[in-house]
Amino acid sequence: MKWQERKITVRNHCGVHGRVAARLAELAREADASLQIDSAAGPVDCTSILEVLSMALVCGTEVTVRARGSGAQGLLDAVQELLTREDDP
Repeated sequence: MKWQERKITVRNHCGVHGRVAARLAELAREADASLQIDSAAGPVDCTSILEVLSMALVCGTEVTVRARGSGAQGLLDAVQELLTREDDP
């Protein structure tokens, strides 16, 4: 199965911090799809909170989110909603 991808700009005023990274990992574990985020730092597997936090994604950072599997489109939608929220989840 091919990767589906979407460019998303982080809008949370605090960037991708612990709660956001934990929610990304939860989405990745629950989905029927694989999930990666790619930035200038390179791609990371979203099931790892520490890998996501190590990207140090701040508000305004554009990332490419990739999902592969039968639930890929729904997963991309959920990630976009999470990363574009201006307030904390």
